[in-house]
Amino acid sequence: MRRLFAAIAVFWMTGFLNAQDDDINHNNAGHIPVISGAIGYIYNVNGGVPALSPQINPVLLVPFGSHVLLESHTDFIGFFQRKYLTHGPYTGKVFKSVESAQVDWLANTHLIAVAGRYLIPFGLYNERLSPLWIHDLQDGPITSAIGTLPGGSGDGIMLRGVLRQNPSYSIQYSSYFSTNCNVNQLEAARAAGGDASIYLTNKRLEVGGSYQRFLQDHEINSVATYVSWEPAHTLLDVKFEFDRSYNGYGYWLQTAYSFNQTPIKPAFLKRMQLVGRMQQFRPLNGGGNSLPQVNTNRIDVGLNYYIRDDLRLISSYGRQFNSPTNVNIWNAGFTYRFVWPLWPERKK
Repeated sequence: MRRLFAAIAVFWMTGFLNAQDDDINHNNAGHIPVISGAIGYIYNVNGGVPALSPQINPVLLVPFGSHVLLESHTDFIGFFQRKYLTHGPYTGKVFKSVESAQVDWLANTHLIAVAGRYLIPFGLYNERLSPLWIHDLQDGPITSAIGTLPGGSGDGIMLRGVLRQNPSYSIQYSSYFSTNCNVNQLEAARAAGGDASIYLTNKRLEVGGSYQRFLQDHEINSVATYVSWEPAHTLLDVKFEFDRSYNGYGYWLQTAYSFNQTPIKPAFLKRMQLVGRMQQFRPLNGGGNSLPQVNTNRIDVGLNYYIRDDLRLISSYGRQFNSPTNVNIWNAGFTYRFVWPLWPERKK
């Protein structure tokens, strides 16, 4: 744990010093490797049981010219609980997981071919919102396990791109096949599926759906439909998703509102973001497979404060209702996003 906190401190200070050394001249980085990602620390209390979760999530990007990109995303997540749940010293360990390790080939404006380990494009959350530096609430939706097991990643190939784009709308797609893999840190299941959506430019509205066929053991179908909407001239972000599989079905609705363009005073209040989410899940065939086995409802409210664009304080409160018991869930902490070139940029 001391080593993890020391690493966080080193990353923090390096990022802070880099942020202070802004060059007023315009720079052109060119095609150079970059380490991006985030550092975070979450204090969680679930049903009265506290836990500490320091995290480092580095992302390595290595371009080869303008058409080939090697990218890798690894998570180092600590989980420490009191020895006797509510009292005693904190004990635990750091878990490592490889979220992605893939090669992307930009064939043309309509096709990107991906090979390796990739995040499964199912619904809104897994591929788009799950990274530490992106999601507004620290706990994922209950239904996020649908269509993404095990671990949210697949090993195989994926094709994706934009089918059609004009000033009024654009249509995106992705299709993938994942093979069964039991190698440590690269676990994946045999599955095939895809995702497609249409984005209406003037309405700032996206509507889409996902499908997956699980191809090993008990073969099952999973489907998702989703909506993402950012009304014009506001800083409101609305997202809705409905998921269904053999083990159950449910939905989540999330809204987030930023105050940075409102006349609110004092000025520091403009750095706040208010988040709310409600969700319901209903089990089928006994539930399980990382999903609840009883009817579950949950409401979350979060307040985030952006000290800078790359540094924020996070907090949230949730109440979960299900048949055995109702619990309160608290989260507090911070996230810091970093982007570091692996060698100095070139001047224009």
